[in-house]
Amino acid sequence: MAPPPGGGGGGYQVVMADLLAASSAFGTEAATYKAIIPAGGPAVPDGGSGAVYQAMQSAVKLIAALHLQAAGVIESDSGKLKTAHDKYASTEESLTELCKQIGSPLKFN
Repeated sequence: MAPPPGGGGGGYQVVMADLLAASSAFGTEAATYKAIIPAGGPAVPDGGSGAVYQAMQSAVKLIAALHLQAAGVIESDSGKLKTAHDKYASTEESLTELCKQIGSPLKFN
C-alpha cells in the first residue's frame, strides 16, 4: 500500500488490486505450504525402542497438526483479504452513487 497524497487516511491508501493480489498469493501459498507434509503426516523415525518410538510418534503427530493449523491460518488470511477487498469495493460503489445523487438532487430515491 502506498501513502496517499496529502497524508490523509491514516497514512495509507488501500489499493484494490493489491488486496486481490495478496488474497490470491496467500491462497496459493497456503496450498503450497500444506502440501509440504503428506496428508497422513511425516514418517515416524524409529528410535530403537518402543518408548522412544512412541515419543517420536507423538512429536510427529503434533508437528503435523501444527503444520495443518498454520496452513489453515494462511488460508483464512486469504479469505480475510478478499473480504476486505469486497467491503472496500462495496463502500466505494455506495459513495460513488451517493456523490451522483448529491450532484443531481432530483435523482434521490
